[in-house]
Amino acid sequence: MLLAVFSDSHGAAERMIAAVRDASPDAAVFLGDVTPDAEALRRAFPDLPLTVVRGNCDGDRDYPDSALFDFGGVRIFAAHGHRHGVKLSLDGFATSTLCSGAALGLFGHTHIPLHRALGGTELLNPGAIGDPHRPSFALVEAENGVFSCRITPI
Repeated sequence: MLLAVFSDSHGAAERMIAAVRDASPDAAVFLGDVTPDAEALRRAFPDLPLTVVRGNCDGDRDYPDSALFDFGGVRIFAAHGHRHGVKLSLDGFATSTLCSGAALGLFGHTHIPLHRALGGTELLNPGAIGDPHRPSFALVEAENGVFSCRITPI
């Protein structure tokens, strides 16, 4: 199973739509910052399961600050990261991921792609799909509780 991971679109909904067309994922997650872009993705692919959390640029309360879900037998914790101080340290986010029982933590906010093992869990930041110079997203392949992650520049 394939999960597309997006964050920080900042008006670049068309990049997410193109990425989904190219990758054909089974599901997608949007880690915040301009949730109306996530709604554009939902309209373009109404049958694609889409998990959305809000970021620091999202004033509406229609979406939660974090989400916990299973994908391909893998427990995943997702949050934008601004409430966990990810620009200063990943320790708080790693702790939240571990405390949630997740094997994988997804976050954005920094606009810097990252895949790292930390404190007994794996953390993945897809970068910013809306970055004008280095747009990226991530793909997570998961099956029977085993997963691999890759960051995909556009």
